[in-house]
This record gives sequence, structure tokens and C-alpha cells, in this order.
Amino acid sequence: MKRELFLDQLKTAATCAVVLLHTVTGVMDHTDMSAYPGQFRLFLILMDLVCWSVPVFLMISGYLFLNPARKVTQRDVFSRYARRIMLALLLFGVPYACLEMIATEKTFRFGMLAEGLAMVLRGESWAHLWYLYLILVLYLVTPLLRAVLTMLPVWSVYLLQGILLVCFSVLPFFGRVFGVGSLSAIPAGGIYFFYYICGYLFAVRKSGGTKTAEAFIQNQTENPTTGQTTNRAGKRSSLPMLCALTVGVGMLLSRVSGSYTLLMAYNYPFTVLLAVLLFAGAYSLRRDCDAGTLKNTGIWEKLSAISFTVYLTHPVFLNLYYKMLHLSPLQYPIAISLPLFFLGALLPAAFTAVVLRTIPFLRRNVL
Repeated sequence: MKRELFLDQLKTAATCAVVLLHTVTGVMDHTDMSAYPGQFRLFLILMDLVCWSVPVFLMISGYLFLNPARKVTQRDVFSRYARRIMLALLLFGVPYACLEMIATEKTFRFGMLAEGLAMVLRGESWAHLWYLYLILVLYLVTPLLRAVLTMLPVWSVYLLQGILLVCFSVLPFFGRVFGVGSLSAIPAGGIYFFYYICGYLFAVRKSGGTKTAEAFIQNQTENPTTGQTTNRAGKRSSLPMLCALTVGVGMLLSRVSGSYTLLMAYNYPFTVLLAVLLFAGAYSLRRDCDAGTLKNTGIWEKLSAISFTVYLTHPVFLNLYYKMLHLSPLQYPIAISLPLFFLGALLPAAFTAVVLRTIPFLRRNVL
């Protein structure tokens, strides 16, 4: 199938957002933020504005692996995709678990390798690897999910999505707001299936290939008075991005007073809405790429190629700053320190990714 540029752009943006998210949470998880009310408010705003990243990753996976036009066999899932995740857990999760033990015990023992492996099997390595366990589960159910979705009419899939959204996002939200324990205790895990199936719904909406480009070109009309080109389709395709901007501004304003401190996982209704709108906007604007209006797009493919490795390695640098060197953005003016800590994690992780991808085994089987 033809490579779709908008997926590379989304992966790159989502990777940067994840690094910023962990830059913020790495501080909040180990600091009494009551002593820093202004910074706490800023951190809540940033979390609201970047938590769309993991949902977008899941929608990209659903778009690719649940796409009926793409052949994904059960053998592919187990021998290629699931194996890649398991190797990543082994090659990165075990060393990370060992680093935690070394930091605690101030020494290294060969027995730590076996203990690290046991920790990975129990899901007790570094926190950011939780996503690998999640995507592994989704990969393993993909063959069954593809078979079920193929049999269901699209309207029933939308109905299923509505049920998942209400049960795993809306009800927990109202439970938190109004203090209804039975609702706020609903586990958030179901929302991940919502995101994954969202990718499928975008895939089945795709008109595809040259037809998309032809439709884009046909919607261009020449203004007879000025000679300028008007793109009707472009105006329509920008609507989701404008809606996403509106939602983002609303989320920002809700935190400005400092009195609204509700925190939810990726099932926060406004995070769900923002993630879907951003994916929809990028999906719609892909017609510009198909029509050839973007140049030098190879950079997006290269950035996308290292995104998984950046995700795996960036916490190494954050832990170096926060735990080993005992540095914190809170020690300095936050407007300067936070971008520096963010770049101090992102750029070395990107360099590490480039280096690791020069190793043929890692490039072919893991990264």
C-alpha cells in the first residue's frame, strides 16, 4: 500500500508530545506541587494539551492493522508485530529494571538480570513501557477484531464506539466531578479499544489513492477576477483542526483559575475529543499531500522511523537529570528550564535512535 505522509507527521508530533508529557510528569510524580501553585497550573495545562499523543498512536495502529484493504494475517501479527514488541520489552525493559535495582542497591549483581526479566514479565520495569504491554494485547486480538469488524455494518461499529465512549470516558468523568464512587471506579482500559477502532473507522472512510488526488484537484476553482486559486476541499478539511484548536483553548482556560484540578487518564472526555479531532484534521489534510502540494516530505518518513526508539529511550535522559543529577525545572525560571529539559531529553534520544538503527538486527527486528 502507498505510504501515507499524514501518519508519519502524526507519529512525529505524538512522539514529541509524549516526551514533553514525561518531562512534566517526571517532576510532578516526585514533587509536592502545593509549594509551586503557578508551575502546577502550567503543568496541568501542558498535560491537557499533550495527552492526545498516546490516543493518536493507538488510532494510527488501528488505521493500519484494522484496515480491511490491508492484508494482515495471524502469522504476521504473531511472528512480526507481536515479536517486535516482546523483543523491545526484553532488550530495553530488562536493562531499565536492572538500572532501578542498581540505583537502589548501589551495586551490580549478575542475579539482577534474572530479577530484571522477572520484573518485565510482571510489568514492573520503567513506567513508560506500559504502552508496550497495551499494544501487545491489541496486536494479539487484532485477527479476531478484524474478523468481527468485517462482519459488522459500519453503523453498528459507530454504535459500539458510542457505548465504549459513554462507559469508559463520560461516566467516569461525571463520577469524578460529582463524587460518585461507583462511576469513577470504572477502569479506563476500555477506552483504548475505542481509540484502536477509531483508526479502523478512518480507514474504511478512506476514498484512497488517485481518486483522492483527483477529487482534490477537481475542487480547485480559478477565481476569474484575481486569478487566484480557491480550494473548497481545503476549507472543509481545516474544520477539524479549527475545532481541535477551540477544544485546546477551552482546556487551557479551564485551568487558568487554578481551581479546576481534575486529573484523569487517557479517558478524559476532552482528551478523547481533542485526539479524534487532531487525527481527523490530519486525515483530511492528507489530500494536500496526495495532490503534491508538499515538497521534501522524506524528512517526515525519517523522523517517523526513529519515533519508536525515541519513545523507548527518552526516559533514560530524564532519569539522568531528575534522579541521578537531582536537577529539576522547578529550580530555575520555568519558561526557560522546561523547554531546555524537554529538548535535553528529545535530542539525545533522537541521536541515540539514529545510532541504534545502524545496528541491522535492531533495525530489522525491534526498532
